[in-house]
Amino acid sequence: MEYKPSSNSSWVWRRICKVKDELRAGYSNGHWTAQPGEFTPAGCYTWLRGNRPKAQWNKAVWNAWTLPKHQFLGWLVAHEALSTTAKLVRFGMDIEDKCYLCGLISETMEHLFCECHYSRRIVRELNKITAWDFPTRNTMEWCVHRTGTALQRGIQNAMMMSMLYQIWQQRNKSRTENVLLRPEVVAGIIMEEMRSRVRTRERTPMTIEDRDWLSRIRLMI
Repeated sequence: MEYKPSSNSSWVWRRICKVKDELRAGYSNGHWTAQPGEFTPAGCYTWLRGNRPKAQWNKAVWNAWTLPKHQFLGWLVAHEALSTTAKLVRFGMDIEDKCYLCGLISETMEHLFCECHYSRRIVRELNKITAWDFPTRNTMEWCVHRTGTALQRGIQNAMMMSMLYQIWQQRNKSRTENVLLRPEVVAGIIMEEMRSRVRTRERTPMTIEDRDWLSRIRLMI
């Protein structure tokens, strides 16, 4: 417990030793006393984390209707962890911080998903198809306050995650390949992804109301 790593130790080893120091308070006379019973990794993690409430966006990102790759992107968005050009410039990279979609304004996450005219056109296309009210800002808050049945809330959140994913994909293609699909084409890709998702989960119990709802937004024939 008293061991200290040398200054030239690797980052990984120094990080392991730091965790050891954080756990020191949970031991007494060589025994784990922070919680009842024997030491377990899950119990230790809970103890280190503390009694923090779940994030409001938890169910918006991690729901059964959302594709795993969309969940991961949604998680990054929720944590504001995407490597936008504005963030890379702050980290010291010598690049221009303009948006790769419109080329007009500094590429922050708020601009990319909420303010960029290219992203707004995708939102408008989806709103026309679904008759929903996809927002042009506060995307996670929109997901949290969805109404309707559990299936309807899940589908709406999944489509929002798909939209964020496709916008980020188009941004990356514009950066690396100098290619940008028309917004209506991207909206069509999002709708097809959701139709495919509904087909793969067609055995999920659905009420007549849910089936009618899926038909109205063109996700089920």
